[in-house]
Amino acid sequence: MTGGTQINWRHVVFAPLWLRHTIMTFVWILAGFWGWYLLVIPLTEVNQQLQMQLEKAEQHAELYQQQWLSLPEKEQLKTQIEQAENELQLYQYQPGNGAGFIRAITGYLSASGCRLIDMGPPSVSQQGVLTLYDWQLKVSADYFQFAELIRLLNSGTSLTTISRLTLDGGPYLTINMTVRLYQLNQGAS
Repeated sequence: MTGGTQINWRHVVFAPLWLRHTIMTFVWILAGFWGWYLLVIPLTEVNQQLQMQLEKAEQHAELYQQQWLSLPEKEQLKTQIEQAENELQLYQYQPGNGAGFIRAITGYLSASGCRLIDMGPPSVSQQGVLTLYDWQLKVSADYFQFAELIRLLNSGTSLTTISRLTLDGGPYLTINMTVRLYQLNQGAS
């Protein structure tokens, strides 16, 4: 210690019993506070964070409950879906015929030597008893390959037309065209 005073530990060890118990109690209390500070204070912070997360989760649950209650009834949704299906049934794409047509087109392209760059999804329209499927094709070919593609399309079994034909020049032509497939509606007399 400073100032020349030092603790004489021999007197402390052989001190009266009440003094030794007081010192030991003080040491245990000090160790208890130190342990409480190191253990309980961080747990309190973790508990506060968990409490905040719980409050957020409760707010989200309340919001989801409100959204759930604002949804229309199941039967009402079923009737709306049925109405939409009935309205769209006339324009429903029939994949069997379209898939066959796509196979035929890709066969014609490979037989003629043309290269398919892009093929968009068909747009479907009604015209009397016919359903019209329009495909946007982008093809790369030279002049003779393009002429062979046209010949193959004309020799096919389905009724097709080509419209909106644009040719971009270069060593190979870039051909943008709309190929239309005519199909008789089912049940039409």
